[in-house]
Amino acid sequence: MKIGSRFLLHHVVIIHVATVLIGVSQVLLRLGFFFRAIMWPDAVTAMSLPSSDLFTGLQFPQTLCNASYSFSADKKASCALGNINVTTTSTNTNLVLSPPADGMALTEIFVELQQSGSNFTTAVTSGGPLEVTGTYSIFIKLCVPTDAGARSDMRTVQLLTHGATLDNTYWDMAPGYSYVDAAAMAGYATLSYDRLGTGRSDHPDPLHVVQTPVEVDIIHELVGNLKAITFDGRGLENVVGVGHSLGSAISQGVTTKYPKDFDAVILTGAPANSTCLNAAFASFSYAPAVSDPSGRFSGLSTAYLTLGAIPQASQFAFWRYPHYDKKLFDQQVATKQTSTLGELLTISLVLVPSANYTSPVAVVNGINDAVYCCGDCSYPTNQAQVLIYDFYPNASKSGSQTFLQPDAGHIQAGHHTAQQGFQRMLSFLKDNGL
Repeated sequence: MKIGSRFLLHHVVIIHVATVLIGVSQVLLRLGFFFRAIMWPDAVTAMSLPSSDLFTGLQFPQTLCNASYSFSADKKASCALGNINVTTTSTNTNLVLSPPADGMALTEIFVELQQSGSNFTTAVTSGGPLEVTGTYSIFIKLCVPTDAGARSDMRTVQLLTHGATLDNTYWDMAPGYSYVDAAAMAGYATLSYDRLGTGRSDHPDPLHVVQTPVEVDIIHELVGNLKAITFDGRGLENVVGVGHSLGSAISQGVTTKYPKDFDAVILTGAPANSTCLNAAFASFSYAPAVSDPSGRFSGLSTAYLTLGAIPQASQFAFWRYPHYDKKLFDQQVATKQTSTLGELLTISLVLVPSANYTSPVAVVNGINDAVYCCGDCSYPTNQAQVLIYDFYPNASKSGSQTFLQPDAGHIQAGHHTAQQGFQRMLSFLKDNGL
């Protein structure tokens, strides 16, 4: 055979092999889509979490976007993380207020809120009702016990709602300071999330959209998703609402508007009244988040707020010295999040009696909470008991409980006595058969 003929044959063979490889790759590509279709049976309405054998049997009625998987702080829980879309229609308040021009203008708002005889709140909220409809991307962290035995008995999921200037990591701060770990060891699933306007969730209009009524309705939608979960073909029987600080106030709003959503509710860092809030607001040294020296909040409206840049802005209201881990204090200061003027000005909308709620309530507060108890939740009487008496007249009398966590300020999960608080929360659930 001549060299030219050999050269031509060689190229024909290469072209043929390439054609075969392209065909094989197309088949594999189709098979890849096929397998993904099995793992995610309906990409619009359902998802499966196939990253490990542990999550293979979990079906959640939403698509989890940008999914990732991790352990909790002490690896007692295995977690799926990502964003889901939540659509709500809510009746907010048309606030007669513009975003503050700068930090000084923001400070003046809080000065006028605290002024004796002030009608500032009445004037600002005089714009009447405002219906708000939207679809929001909400970051969630769904965790189940890593231990197979604890997972096999799992019947209840706890929905964890964090407070202002915090995010979902409040519930999973570090080994020994993680409620997610404690709950997993007791056989519970948990879903923590970044509230609207916080962390990795959407940041819409902070005056007219991110208000407490929208946040109540977001929890209601999350509850609906949790009630539709199946794990290895079986559903979870109970949903428990757990809140901290503003998250407790919003959870109270859920028990008022949707009294059948929760089979029980646990309120931590919870408000019996607003007497001490003015001092707390002053201590926070709120500033427009966009001006924070960290640069983490660039591009946000000046109606998105964060704590002042000095550590004392956190210490005064949140921590009780010296009863906490300094590393956790530094961590909270470094990772502080946002709040909005809209939610702060509409707290009163959710702090109303939940007369139609009849399930059990637990209130677990740090005894030295400065935000809601002015530093002593036992004075002049147990403020946790006052909350249940004032806001839950028809809650289960035999099932409801209170506990004042010793040597703890508002950030209860970061104090050395955190486990005492966690165990009382979990024993409350066990006592009520949940």
